[in-house]
Amino acid sequence: MAYQVFAVTPATNSDDKCDATGAFIPGAQKFAAAYNGSYKTFNNMAANAKKEFLQTIEDGPGSLDMFAYFGHGYTSQLGSAKIYTDKDINDLAETLKKKLKNDATVVLYACLAGAERGFSSQLQEKLKPNIWVYGHTTVGHSFTNPDVSEVQGVRSPRYRKLFADSELRGAWQEALAYTDMWLRFPIMWDEYIIRELNAIRLLGKWKVSGNKIYIFEWNKQNGKYGQLSDLNMKPDGTIRDETGRRSGTWKVDEVVRISWDTGETEKWALPVKPNKQPILGGTSTATRLSHTKPGKAQG
Repeated sequence: MAYQVFAVTPATNSDDKCDATGAFIPGAQKFAAAYNGSYKTFNNMAANAKKEFLQTIEDGPGSLDMFAYFGHGYTSQLGSAKIYTDKDINDLAETLKKKLKNDATVVLYACLAGAERGFSSQLQEKLKPNIWVYGHTTVGHSFTNPDVSEVQGVRSPRYRKLFADSELRGAWQEALAYTDMWLRFPIMWDEYIIRELNAIRLLGKWKVSGNKIYIFEWNKQNGKYGQLSDLNMKPDGTIRDETGRRSGTWKVDEVVRISWDTGETEKWALPVKPNKQPILGGTSTATRLSHTKPGKAQG
C-alpha cells in the first residue's frame, strides 16, 4: 500500500526574506511529490495564524504515514504557525492524532525544533508512544540541515541526535545536501541509511595495493517512493580500473562487494575508511585520492 504523506507550509515570505518561496514551499513540494502525496500552504500572516495552520491540517488527508511541517522553528515553538505555548502544542497534538496512523512519523523541517527537551520532545510526549518525531537541532537550511534529532516513546534512549559524533558524519551531510535522503531517512531503517552513507564514502578515485587505481561511480537520482522496499535498498554502482583493463559493479550490504567483468571479486570491510581501507581476504588496503559528490544540490 502506498504511503500517505501530507506537508504544511507558510504561504508568504516573512519580512524581506524569501523563506517561504525560496525554501519552505519548494521543500514541501518535493516532499509531497516523492511520495505521491500532497501539501497545502496556510496563511501565516493572518491575525490568527495558529488557527489557519491547524485548520489546514484538519482539512488535509487522514491515515497519514508521515506529516511534515516546513517553516520557522525555535527550541520550544513553531514560529511560522504561531505555536508558542504548552496549550498550543497540545492543540497541535490533538489535531495530529486525528490524522496520523498509530505508528506515523512527524518531521519538523524547522530550525531548533529538535533541540533536546525542546519542541519535538514536548510534541512527542503528547502524541502516542509509537509516533516518531524528527527536528533540526540548530539553525540551518530548511531541509538539508544535517543537525537532526529523533524522539520516540518505544525504546531507550528516547532522544538521539543522528550521526552527530559518527565517523560517517561527513557522508551524512553530503547525503542531505546532494541526494533526497532528507525526505527518506525518517522512514528508512538505520542499517540502510548506514549502507548508503558508506556508498557515498566510496565515490571517487582510490589507490589500491599493487599500484592499482579504482574509480567508483554512482548515478544517484531523486526517486519516487511508494513502499518500504523502495527506500530500504542496497546501494549499487559501477567501478572501473584506471588502466581500462577491467570494469564492473559494486554494491553495499554487510560489506562492499565488487564484481569485475573478468570474474574477479573483492570484499571491502565496513565502515568505509578513506585512509587504509581494509580489503578482506588478505593484507591489501586502499586509500581514497579524490572524492565525488553523490548527486545534485537539493536546496
